[in-house]
Amino acid sequence: MRVTPNETTQALWQRYHFEYLRYKYKLTPEDLVIDIGAYRGEWAANIFTRYKCRMILIEPGPWIVGCEAGEVINKAADVKDGKQKFGGDFYYTSSLEPGEKEYETFDINSLLSAHEEIALVKINIEGMEYPLLNHIIDAGLHKRMKNIQVQFHQIEGEPYEDMYAAIESKLLETHEPLWRYRFCWENWRRR
Repeated sequence: MRVTPNETTQALWQRYHFEYLRYKYKLTPEDLVIDIGAYRGEWAANIFTRYKCRMILIEPGPWIVGCEAGEVINKAADVKDGKQKFGGDFYYTSSLEPGEKEYETFDINSLLSAHEEIALVKINIEGMEYPLLNHIIDAGLHKRMKNIQVQFHQIEGEPYEDMYAAIESKLLETHEPLWRYRFCWENWRRR
């Protein structure tokens, strides 16, 4: 695989059972939560069960079936509308991997700009978090997000450390890390 989380950080995350952090928020039923890269919707379903908030799940593949947690958008969040080829399978679908599965994409900013306040955005899109976050930040739409939970990935053959540092620098202007396990999971909270 060309796109991976950091093995050391991921082992630490698992050893100390830090997964609970991904669900520990002060959310209300009026809050909006957007799950970008929802896969089967397990994380979103867990958030909905705990907080009963409004949910939008984004997943290009056909894996979300019978979702009661909220609206499902069966397209890939991207920097533009169109179509793109993806590789990988199931929980690991990436446009950075070779493959022949083609999914429709949409400009994420069209969705984000329709909402003044977003309590939480979760992003897990297998390496495409870098261009997507740059696109969101360049439009100033990250300022509408109270929390940004993201899994940054290592990308073989790409300067992912530099890409991460550039996004970190931009986010530090408006957000601060609430918790961070680099190239595994982290959460940025708006100041």
